[in-house]
Amino acid sequence: MNKTNKKSNFFRDKSYWISTWNRFNSGDRFAFQEIYSEFIDVLFAYGSKMTHDKELIQDSIQDLFIDLYRYKIILRQPESFEYYLFKSLKRLIHKKLKRKSRTRDFEDQDFFAFELTFDFEEEYIQKESENSKLIVLQEILNELSQNNRELLFYKFNSNLTYKEIGKLIGINPEAVKKKIYRIISNLRKTYNVKTLHREVSHS
Repeated sequence: MNKTNKKSNFFRDKSYWISTWNRFNSGDRFAFQEIYSEFIDVLFAYGSKMTHDKELIQDSIQDLFIDLYRYKIILRQPESFEYYLFKSLKRLIHKKLKRKSRTRDFEDQDFFAFELTFDFEEEYIQKESENSKLIVLQEILNELSQNNRELLFYKFNSNLTYKEIGKLIGINPEAVKKKIYRIISNLRKTYNVKTLHREVSHS
Protein backbone atom coordinates (compact mmCIF):
# COMPACT_ATOMS: atom_id res chain seq x y z
CA MET A 1 0.00 0.00 0.00
CA ASN A 2 1.45 3.35 -1.06
CA LYS A 3 2.16 5.76 1.77
CA THR A 4 1.43 8.89 -0.23
CA ASN A 5 0.15 12.05 1.31
CA LYS A 6 -3.23 12.86 -0.21
CA LYS A 7 -4.44 15.09 2.57
CA SER A 8 -4.89 18.10 0.32
CA ASN A 9 -7.19 16.14 -2.01
CA PHE A 10 -8.85 14.10 0.71
CA PHE A 11 -10.29 17.07 2.57
CA ARG A 12 -12.26 18.43 -0.35
CA ASP A 13 -15.63 20.04 0.10
CA LYS A 14 -18.46 17.57 0.65
CA SER A 15 -20.28 19.00 -2.37
CA TYR A 16 -17.43 17.76 -4.54
CA TRP A 17 -17.93 14.19 -3.30
CA ILE A 18 -21.70 14.45 -3.75
CA SER A 19 -21.04 15.24 -7.40
CA THR A 20 -18.49 12.42 -7.68
CA TRP A 21 -20.86 9.94 -6.06
CA ASN A 22 -23.69 10.95 -8.40
CA ARG A 23 -21.40 10.55 -11.42
CA PHE A 24 -20.43 7.09 -10.17
CA ASN A 25 -24.06 6.04 -9.75
CA SER A 26 -24.75 7.29 -13.26
CA GLY A 27 -22.19 4.82 -14.62
CA ASP A 28 -19.06 6.99 -14.77
CA ARG A 29 -16.25 4.49 -14.11
CA PHE A 30 -13.73 7.33 -13.79
CA ALA A 31 -15.66 8.59 -10.78
CA PHE A 32 -15.28 5.17 -9.19
CA GLN A 33 -11.54 5.22 -9.89
CA GLU A 34 -11.32 8.65 -8.28
CA ILE A 35 -13.14 7.46 -5.17
CA TYR A 36 -10.83 4.44 -4.94
CA SER A 37 -7.69 6.51 -5.50
CA GLU A 38 -8.61 9.16 -2.93
CA PHE A 39 -9.70 6.83 -0.13
CA ILE A 40 -7.57 3.69 -0.49
CA ASP A 41 -4.67 4.93 1.63
CA VAL A 42 -6.72 6.37 4.48
CA LEU A 43 -8.89 3.24 4.57
CA PHE A 44 -5.79 1.07 4.78
CA ALA A 45 -4.43 3.28 7.57
CA TYR A 46 -7.79 3.00 9.33
CA GLY A 47 -7.76 -0.79 9.04
CA SER A 48 -4.18 -0.89 10.31
CA LYS A 49 -5.33 0.69 13.57
CA MET A 50 -7.65 -2.26 14.17
CA THR A 51 -5.47 -5.20 13.18
CA HIS A 52 -1.87 -5.99 12.18
CA ASP A 53 -3.07 -8.47 9.54
CA LYS A 54 -2.33 -6.58 6.31
CA GLU A 55 -3.76 -9.29 4.11
CA LEU A 56 -7.05 -9.20 6.02
CA ILE A 57 -7.17 -5.40 5.67
CA GLN A 58 -6.52 -5.54 1.94
CA ASP A 59 -9.15 -8.25 1.48
CA SER A 60 -11.68 -6.19 3.44
CA ILE A 61 -11.00 -3.07 1.37
CA GLN A 62 -11.25 -5.10 -1.83
CA ASP A 63 -14.60 -6.55 -0.70
CA LEU A 64 -15.81 -3.05 0.15
CA PHE A 65 -15.05 -1.61 -3.27
CA ILE A 66 -16.31 -4.68 -5.12
CA ASP A 67 -19.65 -4.35 -3.34
CA LEU A 68 -19.64 -0.63 -3.99
CA TYR A 69 -19.08 -1.14 -7.72
CA ARG A 70 -21.34 -4.16 -8.10
CA TYR A 71 -24.36 -2.90 -6.20
CA LYS A 72 -23.94 0.88 -6.60
CA ILE A 73 -25.18 1.41 -3.06
CA ILE A 74 -27.95 4.00 -2.90
CA LEU A 75 -27.18 6.49 -0.15
CA ARG A 76 -29.96 8.72 1.14
CA GLN A 77 -27.25 11.20 2.14
CA PRO A 78 -24.47 10.99 -0.48
CA GLU A 79 -22.54 13.74 1.32
CA SER A 80 -21.94 11.13 4.06
CA PHE A 81 -20.43 8.46 1.85
CA GLU A 82 -17.05 8.91 3.55
CA TYR A 83 -18.82 7.84 6.74
CA TYR A 84 -20.30 4.91 4.82
CA LEU A 85 -16.80 3.78 3.75
CA PHE A 86 -15.44 3.86 7.31
CA LYS A 87 -18.50 2.16 8.75
CA SER A 88 -18.50 -0.57 6.09
CA LEU A 89 -14.78 -1.28 6.41
CA LYS A 90 -15.04 -1.47 10.20
CA ARG A 91 -17.90 -3.96 9.87
CA LEU A 92 -16.03 -6.07 7.29
CA ILE A 93 -12.84 -6.22 9.37
CA HIS A 94 -14.81 -7.03 12.49
CA LYS A 95 -16.58 -9.84 10.64
CA LYS A 96 -13.34 -11.31 9.28
CA LEU A 97 -11.64 -11.09 12.67
CA LYS A 98 -14.58 -12.88 14.26
CA ARG A 99 -14.26 -15.61 11.68
CA LYS A 100 -10.51 -15.73 12.20
CA SER A 101 -11.00 -16.09 15.96
CA ARG A 102 -12.43 -19.54 15.33
CA THR A 103 -9.15 -20.70 13.78
CA ARG A 104 -5.77 -21.37 15.37
CA ASP A 105 -3.95 -18.53 13.62
CA PHE A 106 -5.85 -15.86 15.52
CA GLU A 107 -4.00 -13.87 18.18
CA ASP A 108 -5.63 -11.64 20.79
CA GLN A 109 -3.51 -8.65 19.81
CA ASP A 110 -4.96 -8.81 16.30
CA PHE A 111 -8.37 -7.73 17.54
CA PHE A 112 -9.10 -3.98 17.47
CA ALA A 113 -5.92 -2.66 19.05
CA PHE A 114 -6.51 0.73 17.39
CA GLU A 115 -2.98 2.05 17.55
CA LEU A 116 -1.75 5.54 16.75
CA THR A 117 1.85 5.74 15.59
CA PHE A 118 4.26 8.18 14.02
CA ASP A 119 6.52 7.52 11.07
CA PHE A 120 10.13 7.73 12.27
CA GLU A 121 11.75 7.53 8.83
CA GLU A 122 14.97 9.49 8.55
CA GLU A 123 13.58 11.99 6.05
CA TYR A 124 11.28 13.32 8.76
CA ILE A 125 13.84 13.36 11.57
CA GLN A 126 16.34 16.18 11.17
CA LYS A 127 17.47 16.74 14.74
CA GLU A 128 17.92 14.48 17.75
CA SER A 129 15.72 16.81 19.84
CA GLU A 130 12.87 16.40 17.34
CA ASN A 131 13.26 12.64 17.54
CA SER A 132 13.12 12.81 21.32
CA LYS A 133 9.91 14.87 21.28
CA LEU A 134 8.24 12.45 18.88
CA ILE A 135 9.15 9.56 21.15
CA VAL A 136 7.57 11.38 24.11
CA LEU A 137 4.41 12.03 22.11
CA GLN A 138 4.25 8.39 20.99
CA GLU A 139 4.55 7.24 24.60
CA ILE A 140 1.63 9.48 25.56
CA LEU A 141 -0.52 8.21 22.69
CA ASN A 142 0.20 4.63 23.72
CA GLU A 143 -1.25 5.41 27.15
CA LEU A 144 -4.59 6.53 25.67
CA SER A 145 -7.55 4.18 25.72
CA GLN A 146 -8.59 2.46 22.52
CA ASN A 147 -11.67 4.68 22.20
CA ASN A 148 -9.64 7.86 22.62
CA ARG A 149 -7.12 6.77 19.99
CA GLU A 150 -10.01 6.02 17.63
CA LEU A 151 -11.48 9.48 18.22
CA LEU A 152 -8.17 11.16 17.40
CA PHE A 153 -7.85 9.14 14.21
CA TYR A 154 -11.24 10.33 12.98
CA LYS A 155 -10.49 13.91 14.02
CA PHE A 156 -7.17 14.20 12.17
CA ASN A 157 -7.47 11.63 9.37
CA SER A 158 -10.99 12.14 8.04
CA ASN A 159 -13.49 14.79 7.14
CA LEU A 160 -16.23 13.18 9.24
CA THR A 161 -18.61 15.39 11.20
CA TYR A 162 -19.00 15.00 14.96
CA LYS A 163 -22.37 13.38 14.28
CA GLU A 164 -20.81 10.78 11.96
CA ILE A 165 -17.97 10.07 14.39
CA GLY A 166 -20.56 9.62 17.12
CA LYS A 167 -22.43 7.06 15.04
CA LEU A 168 -19.25 5.06 14.49
CA ILE A 169 -18.41 4.79 18.17
CA GLY A 170 -21.89 5.00 19.67
CA ILE A 171 -22.00 8.37 21.47
CA ASN A 172 -23.80 11.63 20.75
CA PRO A 173 -22.12 14.43 18.73
CA GLU A 174 -21.78 16.85 21.65
CA ALA A 175 -20.04 14.16 23.70
CA VAL A 176 -17.68 13.52 20.80
CA LYS A 177 -16.77 17.21 20.61
CA LYS A 178 -16.17 17.47 24.36
CA LYS A 179 -14.14 14.24 24.52
CA ILE A 180 -11.88 15.30 21.64
CA TYR A 181 -11.32 18.69 23.28
CA ARG A 182 -10.42 17.04 26.61
CA ILE A 183 -8.13 14.49 24.95
CA ILE A 184 -6.19 17.15 23.06
CA SER A 185 -6.02 19.41 26.13
CA ASN A 186 -4.69 16.57 28.29
CA LEU A 187 -2.22 15.56 25.58
CA ARG A 188 -0.79 19.08 25.52
CA LYS A 189 -0.43 19.21 29.31
CA THR A 190 1.12 15.73 29.56
CA TYR A 191 3.42 16.40 26.62
CA ASN A 192 4.71 19.66 28.13
CA VAL A 193 5.36 18.00 31.51
CA LYS A 194 7.10 14.95 30.06
CA THR A 195 9.16 16.98 27.60
CA LEU A 196 10.34 19.30 30.38
CA HIS A 197 11.19 16.32 32.60
CA ARG A 198 13.16 14.67 29.80
CA GLU A 199 15.10 17.88 29.05
CA VAL A 200 15.95 18.36 32.74
CA SER A 201 17.04 14.76 33.20
CA HIS A 202 19.35 15.01 30.17
CA SER A 203 20.80 18.41 31.03
